[in-house]
Amino acid sequence: MSNQGWIAEASSLVELATLLGNCMSPEHDVRNNAMDSLKVFESQPEFFNYLCYILIEGETDTTLLQRFSQVDLANCRATAGMLLKNSLMDPSNIATKNIEYVKSNIVKGLENGSNALVGNVTGIVVTALFSSYYRQHRDDPTGWNMLTQLLELSARGSVDAAKALSKVVEDNATLFQLDWTNNQTQSGQPIEILVIQFLLMIDAPQLPFQVRAECIKSINFIIKLQSQYFIVKIDEFLNKLFHLAQTESHEPITTQICISFTLLLETRPDKLIDHLAGIVQFMLHVIGNATNEQVAVEACEFLHTFVTGAHIPKHILQPFVGELAPVLLAKMVYDKDSITIFETHNEADALVEDKDEDIRPMAPRIVKKGKNGTQADTSDDEEEDDDDDGDGQVDSGWTLRKCSAATLDSMTNVLPRDVIEIAFPFLREHLTSEEWYVREATILALGAMAEGGMKYFNDQLPALIPFLVEQLKDTWAPVRKIVCWTLSRFSPWILQDHTEFLIPVLEPIVATLLDNKKDVQEAAISSVAVFIENCDTELIETLLYNDLLQSFDKCFTLYKKKNLIILYDAVGRFAEKVELDDKGMQIVLPHLISKWSALPDNDKELWPLLECLSCVASSLGERFAPMAPEVYSRAYRILCHCVESESKSHNDPTIVVPEKDFTITSLDLIDGIVQALGENAQPLLIPGQTDRTLLQIMLECLQDPVHEVRQSVFALLGDIVTFFDTQVLSGYLSQFLKFIGIEAMHNDDIEGIPSVVNAVWALGIISERIDLAQYIIDLSGILLDLFVTTLQDVDLAILENVAITIGRMGMTHPEVFNTGKFANDAVWTSWCNFVNPVDSIEEKSSAYLGFIKITALSSTVQMSNTTLHKIIEGLSRNVDTSVFTQEVVDFLMSRQQQLSQISFNDHELHFLQSFAS
Repeated sequence: MSNQGWIAEASSLVELATLLGNCMSPEHDVRNNAMDSLKVFESQPEFFNYLCYILIEGETDTTLLQRFSQVDLANCRATAGMLLKNSLMDPSNIATKNIEYVKSNIVKGLENGSNALVGNVTGIVVTALFSSYYRQHRDDPTGWNMLTQLLELSARGSVDAAKALSKVVEDNATLFQLDWTNNQTQSGQPIEILVIQFLLMIDAPQLPFQVRAECIKSINFIIKLQSQYFIVKIDEFLNKLFHLAQTESHEPITTQICISFTLLLETRPDKLIDHLAGIVQFMLHVIGNATNEQVAVEACEFLHTFVTGAHIPKHILQPFVGELAPVLLAKMVYDKDSITIFETHNEADALVEDKDEDIRPMAPRIVKKGKNGTQADTSDDEEEDDDDDGDGQVDSGWTLRKCSAATLDSMTNVLPRDVIEIAFPFLREHLTSEEWYVREATILALGAMAEGGMKYFNDQLPALIPFLVEQLKDTWAPVRKIVCWTLSRFSPWILQDHTEFLIPVLEPIVATLLDNKKDVQEAAISSVAVFIENCDTELIETLLYNDLLQSFDKCFTLYKKKNLIILYDAVGRFAEKVELDDKGMQIVLPHLISKWSALPDNDKELWPLLECLSCVASSLGERFAPMAPEVYSRAYRILCHCVESESKSHNDPTIVVPEKDFTITSLDLIDGIVQALGENAQPLLIPGQTDRTLLQIMLECLQDPVHEVRQSVFALLGDIVTFFDTQVLSGYLSQFLKFIGIEAMHNDDIEGIPSVVNAVWALGIISERIDLAQYIIDLSGILLDLFVTTLQDVDLAILENVAITIGRMGMTHPEVFNTGKFANDAVWTSWCNFVNPVDSIEEKSSAYLGFIKITALSSTVQMSNTTLHKIIEGLSRNVDTSVFTQEVVDFLMSRQQQLSQISFNDHELHFLQSFAS
């Protein structure tokens, strides 16, 4: 039992293996005792070595074989491997443990492929080593040596090694472009040898197809880097791909070929242009012949990339429309198995209770502060904008049908006339098909083509819309369902220029809210939510208000758990659009409070209910005051429990941490109460003069790695500063500002953009209400670095909020911006370009007041006519200049001669003339 100078002691080995087995015991006491005893073992420096030994030698070690059955030993080895992987991911663990044996021997677990579970777990451990240890220790030659071993094993046909290698490349491809130390203590970039070896293996006939598929998969991760080492080999890779596409029949390889072509189309379309005809034919062949739908989906993904690619000119795509459209239309029809399921489940089910396991997890439609402090929906709109036919057990993931619909949608946006000319005659012919599934797919196609083809449908829609409305009476539920979605896709056409169709369309959809099929109810309420979102407030208030409220009332009574979740979303959107009157409050609130009271604190249905309550509270304003204490108390309790559990779990992994949505929705509901009650919410949230517990909890949440949690905290912080006495932040301000600065500096994660937006927005609110003199230099520096950077692409929403916040800071400390990076005419022009489109009068007025003060101090900067014109353009719209009339007058007086050189439009001239007197 020795290797590399380390010997596993037999009694310790058996003791640890026994504990690992007991940790999986179904008996609570046995499991807990084992986990407590395991903590003692974990403190030993050789702990990782023992885990590794059990994982890779468990099948041959005589001591273990004598003490454990084959089944128990296999489970024990897998448990050891997963515990080793989890422990390796914590750098502090590695620092206190001996891992030399692990580094030298772990690959042995991939050499014997007799146990698939052990092979998979070993691959996971290898990946963890690279993701944690070697990421920080590229100077350790065992890392290079391990890559070499994985390549050698793959070249000898080890599928486990090839899978491990592809996972390692997926997680660390970028690092392989840097220098690593090899066995000769020389430095080199591993990516070079990886590319060479992968290219050798992908078409090696003696290797198993699984190994070759994993090698192509590894190259696919490298393609994204556009590394020079790959670019020089790209022609060789392409030649091999073309050969494999003609000769290979194994679907795992075909899947990776499709992905390769998609990635190359995204990164190097110039290399594929001359071969597009053949590649498209290959994809169409795969779509038509693949036995595994996921393979066909990857082929369709290439077509989707082809029709949406920014680098693909329309004239390149145009010749292919005639081939693509019929295939896409055909693949939007349900397959035979799905048709059979639907036909055997068409009976009414509205009164059948939902089972928890049948309800797909869904994130709430989180409503947060958006740019300029307005409300912004940060949910994933794409999910609502595809065919969203949510079929429960059928077609519930990303399928060929959905990918085909999305591709047709995109292609119609690019070449609407060409697609319509080919598809519309086909659709018109099949709209009245005797087969329900053909009618359903035809209506789906119409919805998919709606956005891009709207103006080309224009002549057809006056007849087509009433026809679709009639299909809401179809005997087949899937048809009624897709009609709801398709009608919602035509809502822009109805609401912009054809409002005479609104009531004739919406009334039948509202009636369908009470359909006897739950899937149809779901589609109807989703469709109503889209109409609400797209409607003008006045239209809802005058035409739809009472009917929608009455329908919601009935839905709350009829709907089961799954559709209640979507109903909460629709009611929330409704409350955002209009101010609920007393009648609305009396209809909606009892249902919400009743549900709220009935649900336990750990029920996931609370997520959308909390979001809905947040919107309703904001809409009701002061009228929500009687419910506020009870609602706040519970939201605060849930929030405290989430934060406390998270904190305790760091030391006790057995503690189950509530899902983050509980934290997010609790914060949002508290924010909704603040928006509803304004300054009157202060005694509720900050009772007495000393209780600042909520602020402490908010600071803890700002350390959460989940972007949406921080996003909600910054929104709440901004509203607290807006409405409360600013003294409530006394003692906490510097900590909040520190987290705002951290958030603004870490702005390169696209998923974190809304959190950065909210942080910058909150900083603007704070700077307007609290003198930030001692912090202004550091904070302004962070904002200016963002605003003038040329080193990265900063999201436009972030830049817009940065511009507004710079203006707000300039209200009290213009001197910070009158020299340095901001004192530049080109930067001023850029500032105007971001602020001028802002709709919020309050936001824009504050920004311009600060900006005018900055320019007044910047006497050394020569302002161009272009910038001056943009300033007048900005001041003349959505700005309340009455709050800083003198500053505007002084500004105009100092620029009189320059103003006379500029040609203004009538609106701008009227603005200037208002100051002439």
